[in-house]
Amino acid sequence: MSGGLYSLRLRMVGATMACMLLVFAGIGLGAHAVARHESEELFSARLATSARVLEALVAHQLGTASIASPIVIALPKELENTTSDEPQRFGHRYETKVAFQIWDDDGKLLARSASAPGAVLGPKVAGFSQNDIGGTVWQVFSLRSGKVWVLMAEKDEVRQEMAHDIGLSILMPLAIGGVLMLFAVNVVLSHNLGALRELAARIAARKPESLALIALPETPRELAPIVTELNHLLARIKAAFEREQHFINAAAHEIRTPIAGLQLHVENALRAGSDAERSASLESAMVAVRRTSKLAEQLLVLGRISSGGGAGNAQACSLMEVCCDVIGALEPLLALRGQNIGLDAQERCVVWGEREQLGRLLQNLIDNASMHGAPGADIQVGLARRGQLALLSVSNDGPPIPDDELERIFTPYYRLPGSASPGHGLGLAIVKEIAGQHQATIAIHRKGDGQGTVVEVALPLHDETAGGKS
Repeated sequence: MSGGLYSLRLRMVGATMACMLLVFAGIGLGAHAVARHESEELFSARLATSARVLEALVAHQLGTASIASPIVIALPKELENTTSDEPQRFGHRYETKVAFQIWDDDGKLLARSASAPGAVLGPKVAGFSQNDIGGTVWQVFSLRSGKVWVLMAEKDEVRQEMAHDIGLSILMPLAIGGVLMLFAVNVVLSHNLGALRELAARIAARKPESLALIALPETPRELAPIVTELNHLLARIKAAFEREQHFINAAAHEIRTPIAGLQLHVENALRAGSDAERSASLESAMVAVRRTSKLAEQLLVLGRISSGGGAGNAQACSLMEVCCDVIGALEPLLALRGQNIGLDAQERCVVWGEREQLGRLLQNLIDNASMHGAPGADIQVGLARRGQLALLSVSNDGPPIPDDELERIFTPYYRLPGSASPGHGLGLAIVKEIAGQHQATIAIHRKGDGQGTVVEVALPLHDETAGGKS
């Protein structure tokens, strides 16, 4: 992974907030302008009507108050034809939707606007009311002034229109703003998710055999763990392929020698001039067959264990039982070599693992101790507890392993220099693999007298009171 790191989330949040501020600022300005426009329409009409009422009452009241017919405040003829919502020099068209009446206590209509109906606008009760006159709903405010009633009214459709226009002015910008917001967020996301598309494109363009690490020009912090884990996965796959290739190459090299020896002994048996020579060659061929069979078995075991085979059969295992089974099986073979084996088990130890693999681990340790131990010497298997660990040890009386060889003896196919052992260098490699799969550690040291070798495997103890793996 290369290039600078940045936060995809912070970029997206910041860009989205900026878009929201711009869009809703526009919405607010638009709604404010429309609401102001609508309120100015209504207020302008009321200002004009109030001016005409005041002019009529003040200028004509004394001269006409006693006539039989009421005063009618006429409206300019232009208002009958205009469709503009803007204030004009002659007034505003909303004046036709605003009306007033003045009544005396005797029920005589003294004055009215030209837009007012002949019938009374509302009840002569002070305050607000609503009245339906000829199918038209009027919102009325009644005011008593001396011996007269003043009724001021406006058509309900004015309020409905105003509410509709203001509501529409708010909803439309929100709807348009929502669409714009979706578009803006989509653009922002598309831009900031380019790293994901780049990662997908680079993965798609890789050849199947390519295990090179993935590198992006810029990597978001949120994407960095994915790239890191992908690179770790590629590294593990590459290491596995390399181990597999090394295993195949080494196996081919190791198995070539016993096969060549077997072929040589068979050819000698075919060319033998006597039965004794033929029997000797066939006996040597059988030794080579057994070595080849053991090598093949160890190769299969190492390959199966390395691939995780048998890990699904883990269970609570008694190391005491494992030791008894393995020692009982190997004791006759060790007796043929003139060696003795003993078990020193101080406490019962239960671990969580695959029983067959644990048995093979102990078997390989005993085989290794037997092959490298002194002829006729004793092999000791120990089992003890140390805290939460079970200590399984195998020791012999042979020459100690040089300190500079301790790390190398677990390498597959490695044998100590000058060793006359017939082994193939796979026993301890299998031990190391099994120990790793059981979270165990291996320690090698000399016996107390400075001679011999002790191999100690520390395995985590299993909590038998729990229902599963500890």
